[in-house]
Amino acid sequence: MNSAAQSSRQVPAMTESGAWQKTVDSPTGNPEVSVGLPVYNGEQYLAEAVQSICEQTFADLELIISDNASTDRTAEICRAMADRDSRIRYVRQPRNIGAARNFDFVARAANGKFLKWTTANDRSDRTMLAKCVDVLRREGDAVLCYGRTCFIDGGGNELGLYEHDLSFDQWRPSERFIGVRNRMNLNNAQQGLIRLQALRQTGLERSYPDGDMVMMAELALYGTFRLLPDVLLYRRMEKGAASRFLSDQELRVFLDPNFARKGFTAWRRHWDCCWSVLRAPIAWKEKTAALDFVARSAYWDRRELWRDLFKWAR
Repeated sequence: MNSAAQSSRQVPAMTESGAWQKTVDSPTGNPEVSVGLPVYNGEQYLAEAVQSICEQTFADLELIISDNASTDRTAEICRAMADRDSRIRYVRQPRNIGAARNFDFVARAANGKFLKWTTANDRSDRTMLAKCVDVLRREGDAVLCYGRTCFIDGGGNELGLYEHDLSFDQWRPSERFIGVRNRMNLNNAQQGLIRLQALRQTGLERSYPDGDMVMMAELALYGTFRLLPDVLLYRRMEKGAASRFLSDQELRVFLDPNFARKGFTAWRRHWDCCWSVLRAPIAWKEKTAALDFVARSAYWDRRELWRDLFKWAR
């Protein structure tokens, strides 16, 4: 760990204008960046993913690995790597708590000012943290910074760039919220660097399909998303390594093993969007604009909402 880890931290505080100040000192010895890696049966690519974090040019970090009661060699790999690098903190869950809750667990366990989520299937460019930390230090209105995404196959070979990563840097919170809900198709931004104090004001990731996008839209109410031109994420896109290839049933179990006892997925999604807007520290004019969009979205999804009711009634 570098000498910066021993210096005082600048803890952000939100101003009335929505900027995150850098003037409140916190003389802790905590790392500036926390990296959270939730994993379940990730033995195939786990070592590569962890290595890409440990080799970052920005070294003032902790890596929290939360093992969701894996049944493969995940625990063995994690313990061996933790023995070699004191920045790694390995936690094994006593049972499978679901992917969404595991993502939330590492966010709550983080000690840094900034958080990066990563997965056991993907790898980060070694300059990712350094470049994103620099942006979040300089730009007080930004709550997230990430780079472009390159898809890779099982062997790590590059398949091509994702052309639809976006910046959400509008001045109005409602425009950012609507932009994320309307235009973000693949959630690469979640593996960017996030201002942790802002993230913890959200409801974090929800345990239903599209729950990650609800969280990202809520986060956009607290500040801007900055996109760098450099490729900083190498995302593995193959069956078994990406949740987008799961069926709807498989995805629900992946996110929450107890999904069968829960219903009203569409209702929960729209309610969470509504509640996210209501509790956000933004002007009522902005709340009204965002809530109008939520209401229109519910109307567009009315068939799905009715299906939820019919399933409950049967």
